Amino acid sequence: MEIADRIFQLLEKQGKKQSDLARFIGVRPTTVSAWKGGGVPSVDHLIHIAEFFGVSLDYLMTGKEPPPAPVVKQGIFGNGNSNNTVAFGVGGELSEYDAELLKVWGGLDIRRKTALLTFAYDLEKEMRG
Repeated sequence: MEIADRIFQLLEKQGKKQSDLARFIGVRPTTVSAWKGGGVPSVDHLIHIAEFFGVSLDYLMTGKEPPPAPVVKQGIFGNGNSNNTVAFGVGGELSEYDAELLKVWGGLDIRRKTALLTFAYDLEKEMRG
């Protein structure tokens, strides 16, 4: 199933209209209709479409939700200086750099988190060449 097929399936399943989707993402209704004919939404539009339907970008692109992240206990150990360590109950430790990334991640809204994940996936793909 293609992305456009999933979009129209979600519209039907959720009882929403193409015009509502178009208004939400800031395009003309004819743009949404064009996707039925094989057009593909831009990455920016996909992020907003996922938000409109309340689904992940992974689902929109692949039809599969990402596996749930394991629930772990974490704690920050140290005395407040830059040598603090974030430890996870699954046995791993984060570097200061990784902990900072998580701190930034926590302050992002869902749209920006999705954009950051998309960028990270693109980088990963590029590195594999």
